[in-house]
Amino acid sequence: MITLLGEQVMAKGINLANPILTESQRRAFSAKPNNVCVFLSHISIDKDAAIKIGEYIMSTGIDIYLDIYDRDLETAMQIGDPSAITSSIEKGIANSTHIMCIVSPRTVNSWWVPYEIGFGKKSNKKLSTLLLRSTPIPQFLEVTRVLKGIDDLEWYIKEQGGSSQFLLEGHRVLTGTNSKYSHPLFQYLD
Repeated sequence: MITLLGEQVMAKGINLANPILTESQRRAFSAKPNNVCVFLSHISIDKDAAIKIGEYIMSTGIDIYLDIYDRDLETAMQIGDPSAITSSIEKGIANSTHIMCIVSPRTVNSWWVPYEIGFGKKSNKKLSTLLLRSTPIPQFLEVTRVLKGIDDLEWYIKEQGGSSQFLLEGHRVLTGTNSKYSHPLFQYLD
């Protein structure tokens, strides 16, 4: 929270993989009381969904690590260096407190998502899986906390200290006073 004109306002989260972060943004992350950072694990074909979900999570004040902005990883992928790819992924996970695996039916084709979850589990990170629309959970992700849509994501955000407008405005998700069809992630989540 920051105070603006005498009113407390939730500061927007940042993407720690973004190479253009200012030093003050990096210091602000280190100074946060909850210091939560969610590594967003995904298969590259689901990049658009991962970006939208990451933007939404940041809008609630929670920091993320979305590796599509990681220049070291991008270089490693371009030259096909698996050792450098692995190092970049491990660096991102090490800088995160949580891992959220964004899952679609295509995730089972990923070689890197299972590695990220396994490394995160070994590193004692808090693991969750966010299922995209009409997606069954792959067996290897049953060891995580499963988020089955908008309602579960909203409660997860609240538990991590985020400030969700969707829950705060009359508990739309819970009471049904406004449909979850108006949620910004409706096209991706049940």
